[in-house]
This record gives sequence, C-alpha cells and structure tokens, in this order.
Amino acid sequence: MIYLCSCGGWKHSASFSYEAISVLDFQKRLKETSDYILIDVRTKGEYSKGHIENAQNISYLASDFRKRIEQLPKNKLVFMYCETQHRSPLASMLMKREGFIHIVDLQGGFIKWERLNMPMVN
Repeated sequence: MIYLCSCGGWKHSASFSYEAISVLDFQKRLKETSDYILIDVRTKGEYSKGHIENAQNISYLASDFRKRIEQLPKNKLVFMYCETQHRSPLASMLMKREGFIHIVDLQGGFIKWERLNMPMVN
C-alpha cells in the first residue's frame, strides 16, 4: 500500500492512466462525460447505506471481483471509488493488469463525498 500511495510509477504508462481527483472535480467530470462506467468497489453493505447515482457495486473484497471486471469494456473511462480511497487504488492496479486504459479515482473516497453533502442514492 505504501508503494501505491507514495510512488506513482504504476499509475501511468503509454496505454494506461490513473488519476485521483477531488470530490468537486469528480462530480464535474461525471456530469461532463457521457460514455463511462462508474464503479463502487465497497462491500454490498456499504453500498446499500448510500452510493453515487448510477454506480455499479463491484466489491473489491468479493471473491468474484476479477471475474466481474473482466466482463466490462476495457476501453471505456472508468470512474471508481471506495469508502476512504484505500481499496480503489488496489482495484485500479488490478484493472490495469486486466487491460483497462483510464481510471479516475475519487480522492478521499465516498466518506469525503458524504461530508461535502454531494448527491447520493440511499
């Protein structure tokens, strides 16, 4: 985990990019973009307490995480978040290995989204 947070070497290459952006920028990009996938990598319990509208719940901790992401189009822009931005970078690294090309991560996770009173679905 320290490697992921302190060294950005895994984040960008000729065929992959990873961005961690603020809550306000995340919301703005969601509104401005039409062709994307929004993934909530939290557990089903966390997701059921509240999530961002149109988010698919694909828990990083679930045994079928890899199988479920393999079914998604790899060339689409992926917006992703977890509770505190600890699992989402790990999920992004796995998705990079699976061939995804561009992932945007919610900086501070869903907890930060909630604290700023951003819109959510319960």
